[in-house]
Order: sequence, then C-alpha cells, then structure tokens
Amino acid sequence: MLADPVHRAHPYPCFTVEPAFSPEVCDRLEGLFDQDLPWREHGGSFYEVRNCDLTERLDPPFLTALAGRMGALTGLPLTQQVAVTAQTMAPGQRIGVHSDRPLVGYESARLVVQLNRHWQPGDGGVLQVHDDEAGSRVLASQPPRFNSAFGFALHPGSFHSVTVTAKPRRTLVFNFWHLGNSPALGEAVQALFARMQFGELPRSLDQDRTQAEATLAEEQTYLALVVATALQRWGLPESVILAGYQAALGAPMPAEHAAATAVTLARWAARLHVAGFDLAEWQGLSPVLAAIGPGVRSTVAAFGRIASPGSPAQGQPGASRVGGRG
Repeated sequence: MLADPVHRAHPYPCFTVEPAFSPEVCDRLEGLFDQDLPWREHGGSFYEVRNCDLTERLDPPFLTALAGRMGALTGLPLTQQVAVTAQTMAPGQRIGVHSDRPLVGYESARLVVQLNRHWQPGDGGVLQVHDDEAGSRVLASQPPRFNSAFGFALHPGSFHSVTVTAKPRRTLVFNFWHLGNSPALGEAVQALFARMQFGELPRSLDQDRTQAEATLAEEQTYLALVVATALQRWGLPESVILAGYQAALGAPMPAEHAAATAVTLARWAARLHVAGFDLAEWQGLSPVLAAIGPGVRSTVAAFGRIASPGSPAQGQPGASRVGGRG
C-alpha cells in the first residue's frame, strides 16, 4: 500500500506512488466503476466531471489502514475517517486550477488514484501542480497511468488542475481529515457562531469598538467581534470578553493572565469561522491544547467545555462537506 513514494517539497509538499496498490486491490477498486452508481453531473468551465460517493462500498479495515499510511506519508495527525469519491471525465472535459483550501470541518489531505488502463501520452487528463491561482507555471505533473497515485495536503497554496482528456478518465479520490479540523469541529464552530448579533455584546466594548472601527481595517475589527462573541457564548465575564476583544486588535495579553487560554481558544475558533483551517495556526495552538489535557486533541469540538466547564456552545450543528476535485 503506497510503497516507495517519491516526495516533492516545492511548490508544496506532495508525493507520487506507482504502483499505488496490489493487483488484487486494484481489481476491486476498478470493479466499483462497473456497479450501478448514483452519478452526479458537474458541468461548466471549471469542474467538468461526474462523481459519486463510494465510501460505504469499501471495506472499513482497508480505509483505516490507508488513513494510517497517509498520516505517515504526509506527517499530519489524521483521523481514521476517510471519504471516497469516484470521478469520471469524458473526452473534452477538464478541471481548472484550484486549491480546495480546507474550510472548517473539511478534509485536509487527499489521495488521487488513477484507474485508466492503456493510457498513452497524448490522451490528456494529466494532473498538474502549480504555484499560483493563475496556473501560469506547471512545476510537476502526473499522467493518469493505471494504478498511479498523487497525494498532498490541502491548503490555500496547493494549486492543481487536470488537463483536457482525450478519452474517458477514471479516478478515485480519497479524502482525509486532520485531527484539528474534524467534521465535529466544523459543526461546533458553526453552532458556536450561529445567528451572531454583535448588538448583543456587552456595552463595555462600545468605546473600544468605536475607536477601533474608526482607525483599523474592517477585517481586523470584524474578527475581534467574532472573538468576543465566542467568549460571551461560553459564559465568560465581561472583563474576559473585553480582554479578548482587545487582544484580537493587537493588545498584549500576558501568558499568565487568568483568561489567556480562553482568549487563545476563542481567537482560534474565530479564525476557523472566518478563514477556515490553517495548519500553522493549529501547530501554534497545540501547546495550549496539550496543557489543557490529552482529551482535547480528539474532541476539539468541545470549545465550551475547554474555555468554561459546564457552558456548552449554543446553536444547531451543520453538515460538513467533501471537496474531492483532484
């Protein structure tokens, strides 16, 4: 399973493997395309494919082992959850340049496995790696040869595309979740900030808020209000809400401050809500989570219990999504 990978560091960490799986596994995977599947068509100028979810049609032990192998190859703390999408492209179709950056609760790593027998140069359908959204340069490419695979971590700069294919192209896309960006976390963040009303924040913020909104960028002041909302919904006192708002605007907060941990978690939750998951931010937060307790890493969604025991986050959970455009 994914033996002898070839790793690349530029323009972003990725790897290729060929062959990806044993002949027996390939036979089973290839046979999925011969089943009666609930295909969905996607047309337009960007994402020209049809796809369907095959997760329930694959053996759980195989998916668990694959998640473990992907964690080892990417160096990411992945959960055991895996979602599998079958994808076909007809002659003349393509996929434009995109990064599939992970929003909160979205998958954080992907393995694209090709199942195209008798592919020849000139048949198209080549996965390309770029260093910008314009796709002006192709820094690596992976032809869709049978039993070849391309793996990578998703982030804002993981730009890739698929060239126009000249004959039918079959692909399986395996999606994996980072421990710090599980679907449960996505639901918790969505619930925490459901139906936000900044007018409900304490009046003690008014003076600082008026001054900040007159002098600072809207993106910064909005994020500070989201931080304050998290702290308020966790049931923390006004003094902590004010300290969190000021810290989000750049005011220093000593690490020994009684509310420093709660404010750190609120800022992380706000960033997840506003901008999605960022691996560097998670790595910076890891020491804070480790200090709170080992259970936090596997139940990151419990923001309320982390910041203020007995005060769960409010709102209704939402659904996570799977991209799978590789």
